[in-house]
Amino acid sequence: MIEDPRAPFQIGYVVSMAQGLQSFVYREVRELFAQGVVVHLFPTKIGPGPYLPDPTWPVHKPSLRSLVCTHLQTLLAHPQLYLAVLTEALLLGGLMDFALSVFVSKTARENKLRLIHCHFGDHKLFVGYFCGRLSGGPVSVTIHAYELYTNPNPRLFRKALKFVKAIVAVAEYNRAVLCEAYGVDPTKVHVVPLFADLPPISSPKKRGTERIVILTVARFVEKKGHRTLLEALGLLPKRYEAWLVGGGPVDVAGIAKSFGVADRVRILGRLDDSGLQASYRAANIFCLPSETTQGGDREGIPVSLMEAMAYGLPVVATRHAGVPELVSEVLVEEGDPEGLARGLDKLGSDPALRDELGRRNRELVRSRFSHENVLRLRTLFEEWAQ
Repeated sequence: MIEDPRAPFQIGYVVSMAQGLQSFVYREVRELFAQGVVVHLFPTKIGPGPYLPDPTWPVHKPSLRSLVCTHLQTLLAHPQLYLAVLTEALLLGGLMDFALSVFVSKTARENKLRLIHCHFGDHKLFVGYFCGRLSGGPVSVTIHAYELYTNPNPRLFRKALKFVKAIVAVAEYNRAVLCEAYGVDPTKVHVVPLFADLPPISSPKKRGTERIVILTVARFVEKKGHRTLLEALGLLPKRYEAWLVGGGPVDVAGIAKSFGVADRVRILGRLDDSGLQASYRAANIFCLPSETTQGGDREGIPVSLMEAMAYGLPVVATRHAGVPELVSEVLVEEGDPEGLARGLDKLGSDPALRDELGRRNRELVRSRFSHENVLRLRTLFEEWAQ
């Protein structure tokens, strides 16, 4: 069958919408639509959040009835293939991923989707893998970080990495891990940095002896380094305070109390988009002291660092994983509260340096994390869809 050259280029995205779309996925899909690509979303989870799909974006949410129907139809049409992939899913511990993949595969065929792309190498990739096994169509994946270190199904992850047509890594560091730790062919991995909006920035903050607001936007988990940040805060003068945006299992309030800085810590929780923007604009310094956990979990390039830099904020971060690919200064060692306090005070005591680094950071985002990255992604998608 010859493709109609006038037909839109259509692809599927297997994503999580547990708290809406992740901000970077939302921006990526929005830009792909702006470039004429029709992106069909296949959510593995659905819930409310600040970044919800535009009403014009096709979102395919299976009901129990549609799942049962697609499984029966696929079994009757291709019994040997269905049973072979089902058996593989049982052996690999991917039965729930297989259940959704049958729906994705059939919907992709009906809508003439030319590629299935998975955001994250966890259950989204596993759904894409079984979908590709059933349909024979091309599958690609964007690998971030956590799935490299704490994958929910390492055996299936390795199998899926070998199967997919191509892999997008968001950092050179992640590419190196894929090639060295997982034996992925380097020619199969394409480093494409994420895309960031460049928001308008407010007038420069007043200089003087006013309070210094240190902002952190991150899940409350060990690798984000909240304990180190709060210990460092206790070493700084009283005019420094920390605003923590996020949520998670780490008891940041208890940690702040243990270091005697609870009165200088504001826990803002999870914010909507307007609240997050207001936090970036109100802060003087952005800090993310990422560190390797005892279990070996690490970052890639944290999205919040890129977003803070887009707002013209100076940054204090750690020499961790792919962070130095984004941040050149101020960088300190992991788990070093004294060094972190020195880095924060260096910026807090020098308004001119904060302004200079903020401008430099914004320009770096403009040049390295522009919509050109999504244009490159589209070119790769078209190549992989052949």
